[in-house]
Amino acid sequence: MKEHSYHISLQWTGNNGQGTSNYKAYDRSYEIEVPGKPIIFGSSDPAFCGDKTKYNPEELLLASVSSCHMLWYLHLCAEAGIISNK
Repeated sequence: MKEHSYHISLQWTGNNGQGTSNYKAYDRSYEIEVPGKPIIFGSSDPAFCGDKTKYNPEELLLASVSSCHMLWYLHLCAEAGIISNK
């Protein structure tokens, strides 16, 4: 079995000068960095004081699971000789 390793950096960028002194004092923004790739700008869901213009963890989790399932399906199609064009 081949070993795969992945490296990311997650940096909180929402310190407005007071740190986490209270729930409303800080921004929920963060950046996900992967070497050699564009930065992903994220925040919490707006329901939790997040920025609606940035990706939230729930959206990223759904995207991760969805893309994994899609890629596995495409693999199964290719192995079975089923041609998928869409």
